[in-house]
Amino acid sequence: MRILTLFIGMLLMSCSSGVKQQDLPNLEGYWRISKAVSPSGEVRTFTATVDVDFFQLDEKKGLRKKLKPLLGNQYSSSNDYVPFTINCANKNCIISYSKKGVRWEEEIMRLDAEELRLKDARGVVFHYIKT
Repeated sequence: MRILTLFIGMLLMSCSSGVKQQDLPNLEGYWRISKAVSPSGEVRTFTATVDVDFFQLDEKKGLRKKLKPLLGNQYSSSNDYVPFTINCANKNCIISYSKKGVRWEEEIMRLDAEELRLKDARGVVFHYIKT
């Protein structure tokens, strides 16, 4: 019984994202996708991806843009971006996007200075590394 209780506790801890509001400043900057993992465990790696996701954050509001790297640590960008808000509650932080009447959300599963994991509504987890 004691082992079962310990196992269940570990399982519950591993399911929560553990992302806190004080982690959110780490989101700001340039992120490159490295892989996507489906709910069934299928992994798709992105070794040749050159596009970068740029997140700009001001408190709990921000914008997300797709950028193309240029020479000399510079990026090419269009004027296209997606505004978002972040809501953190019960150890979960949700990014809510809205553009042209379309709304969607992603859960921040992990966020630190080097790694970002976002889970979409289908359950796909996208792994990003800081550039």
